[in-house]
Amino acid sequence: MREKLNGLAREGWQEYNEYIMSLGFPSLPKSRLISPSPYLNLYGYPEEIDYTDIRTMPSNWLRFDSFKRNEKHENFEIPLKLKNKSGKLIYFSLGSMGAANVELMKRLISILSKSQHKFIVSKGPLSEQYNLAHNMWGEKTVPQVQVLPFVDLVITHGGNNTVTETLFYGKPMIVMPLFGDQFDNAQRLQETGYGLRLDPHNCTDNELLEGIENLLNNNELAAKLEKISKRIQSSNSLSKVVDSIEGLVKQNGYTD
Repeated sequence: MREKLNGLAREGWQEYNEYIMSLGFPSLPKSRLISPSPYLNLYGYPEEIDYTDIRTMPSNWLRFDSFKRNEKHENFEIPLKLKNKSGKLIYFSLGSMGAANVELMKRLISILSKSQHKFIVSKGPLSEQYNLAHNMWGEKTVPQVQVLPFVDLVITHGGNNTVTETLFYGKPMIVMPLFGDQFDNAQRLQETGYGLRLDPHNCTDNELLEGIENLLNNNELAAKLEKISKRIQSSNSLSKVVDSIEGLVKQNGYTD
């Protein structure tokens, strides 16, 4: 399977590289979709789950903790349907692409309907094709950044945005990867002890329901996540990124 995936990736890379070269740009590094800058490269990933334990980054690479969206125009309140229900509040989202798999959403909603807890669900682009259970409320789209402060746990596909935003607010995660960076994020969160990785297509009812209970009742993890949240929110790492870019511009003789 891995060899087959690598072969497909090589085919995609060759096609994309030919396109890049047709525009007059130099060839990309083998199997990579970008050429690292010799001056400054940026990547967003919280320090606690970064791979610094197994590799170091060159001096021209700068990490920042979070690229959390603001969504200041949104004003979210917990719906009355859920306010009056007992149990912890959980946010469930597989992203717009994952939620487009209606059969998968139905499968997971069926399992979660057996939980004693309540759920906010981001239903996705085909929201009208399935119904939520008695312990759920959801819409086609949900203002995620506004929802996260209210919830006790996040069940996610594990994209970079959701992972970094969830850690910004110090919430535990069950990650159900579907493609791309999600597999790495899910595995890294499990390896570092900040979340649980499950297969959305094959996990059993007990695996998901027990995973929810284990994370919600892990006081040691809650304390660690609270510490991470406080550090990220006070790190001001985006300002450091701005300073680095401005410093690079000035260093190369450009002035306002």
